[in-house]
Order: sequence, then structure tokens, then C-alpha cells
Amino acid sequence: MNILGINFTDFHESSACLLQDGKVVFACAEERLSRVKQDKKFPLLAIKAALDFAGLTPGEVDHVAFSFPLSWEFYRHNLKLMLAGTWGISSVRAQRWVLGFLKGQRHRGGELDYVRAFGKPKGGVYHINHHLAHALSSYCMSGFEQASVLVIDGRGTYEATTLWHARGGELKLLETYEFPNSLGVFYAGITEMLGFEPFSDEWKVMGLAAYGKPSHDLTRLIRSNAETYSVDGRRFFGKDDCDRNGLEEVTGPCRLETEELSAQHQNLARSAQDACEQAMLALLKRITKLTGCRKLCLAGGVALNCKANGELLRSGLIDDIYVQPAAGDDGTCIGAALGVYQELGLPLPRIPTGHSYLGHEFSNEAIEKVLKVYKLPYQRVENASRTAAELLAQNHLVGWFQGRMEFGPRALGNRSILSDPRRAGNRDRVNEAVKFRESWRPFAPSVLEEKAHLYFHDFKPSPYMILSFWANKTRAQEIPAVVHVDGSCRVQSVDRVTNPRYYGLLQEFEKLTGVPVVMNTSFNLKGDPIVCSPKDAVQTFYTSGLDDLVIGSFLVSKNANTLFGP
Repeated sequence: MNILGINFTDFHESSACLLQDGKVVFACAEERLSRVKQDKKFPLLAIKAALDFAGLTPGEVDHVAFSFPLSWEFYRHNLKLMLAGTWGISSVRAQRWVLGFLKGQRHRGGELDYVRAFGKPKGGVYHINHHLAHALSSYCMSGFEQASVLVIDGRGTYEATTLWHARGGELKLLETYEFPNSLGVFYAGITEMLGFEPFSDEWKVMGLAAYGKPSHDLTRLIRSNAETYSVDGRRFFGKDDCDRNGLEEVTGPCRLETEELSAQHQNLARSAQDACEQAMLALLKRITKLTGCRKLCLAGGVALNCKANGELLRSGLIDDIYVQPAAGDDGTCIGAALGVYQELGLPLPRIPTGHSYLGHEFSNEAIEKVLKVYKLPYQRVENASRTAAELLAQNHLVGWFQGRMEFGPRALGNRSILSDPRRAGNRDRVNEAVKFRESWRPFAPSVLEEKAHLYFHDFKPSPYMILSFWANKTRAQEIPAVVHVDGSCRVQSVDRVTNPRYYGLLQEFEKLTGVPVVMNTSFNLKGDPIVCSPKDAVQTFYTSGLDDLVIGSFLVSKNANTLFGP
């Protein structure tokens, strides 16, 4: 059975996936193909890519599912907020969200767009509850038989946080927090007050928090007790979105984008991060009490907060955690496709992929064709992993393009920029010469899974770079480029089976340096999506300060001596 899952809400992160007999075989965000960051348009390119990957025609698609329901609950809930005074009629954000929903209704949530482009599927078109799609995308991919499931985001139809109990292939909704009592709204509001883009730049707040102290009293915005939290939505959605008096009373003046970051801003970020962690811990206490489970599944945009996720794992309340690697709205395309099984009354498939390498792959022939079209000097290498490791040991900045593209916001060793973690100065080199981004933002370590416990305390496998651990203070001196200012590290552990070529690179680097760690960041420039194709990789390579590009079995270098010797 072929099921296409689609995320399209006219808000952000459009995406598509293909399930074949219950297994996810392809998944891709539209932005990777359109080259428009966080593209929210109907994911026409991603759907075509999914069909092409499997060699299917549209007529061979059995069912199509969207990760947002066709109902007026969204509109009614917004109207209720306006009448209650939580949102003013003049609120720009309220108007935009309502109009966006109405636009989606006119398109039947994307159904009409699909039918116009591909025709009607053989079976049916389904519209799955947004939070259910989040929950299914995490539980069904976790490998857990029984688990607590937390979905925490900005909002669904009217939901902001939902608590579920998953057991034996069934999900039971336990509790719901209604929008705008939303951790996602709270964190987005702080993001905006710090001069960043809300619902887009939240990871900047997380990175900035490490530099600050928890000096702000945010209890007028958010409160947490033992097992619950409460966000004052009126502070975030006044009569006019331009009126930030309610927030500024608590946070201080809204920072201008061009304004230098001060200690006050750092302290606000830290205070917000601490408040978010306290709220998530309260939810964890609540759900473990309700379910009795010591395994947790997480999804929703807030689940991308790796620092908070690490605190949940270290809380002692759970033994294991699975965070959907595409925890944001892009990942709901998977949950939507899985939801079709529930709609049809069929057993819910649980076939974990064990990885997020679900996108495009390019053969050496396809890569070499691009290199020839661009008339680039290049060299075929016998062992790409060894070649890259040697260049890294010589302190080169290396673009690494291999295998299938990752699904989700993290580059996990197939579309990555790599450097030597032993040199602290590489943080500034990559930020200034390659990423063109803020100097204070941290980078992640990729580490051989069996060696990770030597460098990071209380380590558990973290293949998706979505958990944070504290660095061993002694060993941290060996890898200063990937240890954040507060001693935390957003770790990716790499095993031999899941990604043998990247694992081989780490092994070769360890042979040369004694360190089984490299510095890994996504292969893109500021404001661009992660590269997808060889063409994207070549263009990004030549418009950045990278030294070398190891792409498939080929080496491209800006230094002729690297290719052909002195």
C-alpha cells in the first residue's frame, strides 16, 4: 500500500513523505528542493521527488493524507480568543493566522492542489489531527512497545500541548492544553523580544542562553508547579501586535535587529530557557504519573530544544527517550501517513527506520557530470573517509556530501560541514568564513558511539543531534571547538551500521589525532536551506570559505596542491 503524507498549512515547513506497506521510504521538506528557507508553499516538488524515488506514477498512490484537519475548530477557537479579549480584532498575527486558515479551507487543506497536479488517489484523501500526526510520527518510529508521548508546539487546531499514552500500537489522548497556553508561543515571544524571527530562530535563544544568568522574573508570563504550567497568552497577543507593552513590562524593551546583544539580552534568553525546561519537567512528572511509563516520545517544535531534552533524560523520571528527528511540522507528514491506518481500521504500523537518511541520493556518475559541467578540477579518491580525515587533521574546512540526504533540521554526516574540534578557533572560522552567522552560536560534535562516554557525562545514544550532554571537563580540553560556553554539547553519536562512511571518517580521524570526534554543522550558508544536490553543494562550496569538498568519491579543492601536490 502506497501512502503519501503531506504537511501543508500555509504557515511553514511544507513537506512530503512516502510510506510503502507501513515503512517510511522517502521524506523531504519542500525547502530543500525549492531552495526557499522554511518554504510553506504546497510541496509539489517534494511529492514529485517521493514518487520518482519509488518509481511510482500518481495513479499508483493508494491514499493521500494531510497533517491538519479540515474543520472549523481552528476558526472557532480564534474567534473565541478574540471575543475573550485574548486577541484583539486589530491583531496582525490573529488576522494572518485566520486568513491563512481560510485560505487553506479554500484549498481544502491542499487537497485541491494535489488533485489538480496529480489526480485523485485510488483510495481516499484524509485530513489527520495535527497533534495526532505529531504523536504518531514519534511513537511509531521509536521502537517502544509502551511509552508516554508528549507533543509540545505553538499550536495545532486549538491544541498547544497534548499528553498521550501509547501501548500495543494504540494511542490514547490523556490531556490537552489549549492555545495560547503554549510553550511554543512563550518561546517564540521571547525570540521576538530578543530581535530574532519567531517560530524560526528559537535555536538562537537556546544558544544565547548559555552566556546569561537567570536574572529575569518571568512568572507574569509563565508559571510552572509540580505537574503543570500556565502561559499568559494575553501578554503575547494583545489588541495590536505592535503593542508590546505587556511583554516589555517583564522582558525589557524589544531589541532591534541591528542592536548589539547585551548581558541583559543574554540573561533574558537564559531565564526563558530555564522556564521552558521547568515547564517541560513538570509535564514529564505529570505524564509519567498518569502512564507509569519510563520511556518517553517527544514531538512538536519545542521538542527541538536539545538542552531541555537532555534535562528530561537526566531527570531520573525516565530510562529512555525518543525525540522525532524532524520534530517540527515537517515531520507531521509521516504522522499523517500513519494516521491513514487508523482511519481504515488497520493495525498501526511500527517500523522504525533507525535513521533519518530519507532524502535524495546521487550516484558518482551524476556527481561527476555536475563537476564536468562546471569545468572544475577534481580528483577521484580511493577512500573518501580517509581523504576527508586527512584534510581535517591538517585543519582544512571540509564540505562533506555523501549518501541520502537527512530529513529534519540537522545535518547528520551526509550534508555536513566538518572541521577539527581540537582547535577552538575553528568556531570563529566556520561562523565567519562559511556560515556567515553570529559568533556566539555553538557547533555540535559527531563522535564514535562507543567512545562517547569518555567525553560526555551520563551518555546515551544520540544519533539525531537532538540531546544535550555535559562534557567531561578533562576531555573537553581535547575538543574545545564543540563545547559550548556553559560546558554543554549537542551530541551526534555515530554507529558503524547506520552510516558506515561517516563512521569510517571518524575512525580515520582518530587514527591520525587520537580524537574520535569531529565538529559538524549543516552544509549551508546563513539564510539558505541545507544543500540537496551536487549543484547546490558546488555552489555553496565556491561562495564560502570552505577549503575542500569531498563529494561522493571525488575531491574538489580550492588549493591545487591539495589535488595534485606541490
